[in-house]
Amino acid sequence: MLGIKRFKGQSQIIGVVLLTLVMITMIGITYMWGMPLIEKQKDVVRVSNVERFMKELDNKIQNVAKNGGTQRIDNPNIPGELKIIDYGTNDRIELIVQTTGTDMATEMDIYLKGDDNDEVSIGNEPSVLKVISNELGDNAYSVNMTLYYRNLTGSKNVYIIDLLSLGRDVISGDGHRIVISEGDHVPMMQEGERAVYTTIINVRFE
Repeated sequence: MLGIKRFKGQSQIIGVVLLTLVMITMIGITYMWGMPLIEKQKDVVRVSNVERFMKELDNKIQNVAKNGGTQRIDNPNIPGELKIIDYGTNDRIELIVQTTGTDMATEMDIYLKGDDNDEVSIGNEPSVLKVISNELGDNAYSVNMTLYYRNLTGSKNVYIIDLLSLGRDVISGDGHRIVISEGDHVPMMQEGERAVYTTIINVRFE
């Protein structure tokens, strides 16, 4: 009887050990397969936050262009590199984020707002929000989101939003402020039979 009890005790111990090993193995497998999915989901959320931030920035710029005054974005959480490029007629604001996964097609312009036309008729959306994803290798991607403004044209008038950088050209992370304000008045210019109205928008990265 003593031998049978000892055998049963050993069997219970072996059963607990085996069950523990099985649980550890299952946890390891779940972790191995689940972590890439979790990381991918985090990257999807990050890109979604970038899109939401860029649309907020666009709304504030257009609000100042229409109504004047000043708009601010205080302490934005910038998960990448935000830069303003103030260069002639090619003014734009870019936000570049690196991820370990993306659902977007690579090497292809995707328009979240607007399209690839440089000029559109008055009454259309002046802003263009474009995103392109480039593969860096080792399952890493660079997602570049660009905001710029195209001319609104009619038979007699042309309306232009001209971005002017007054502060830093590049910011990243938190602890910053973005101030958007109406710039100096630009006199109306005549371009053939059309009158050209330019609105200067000051963008200050602090």
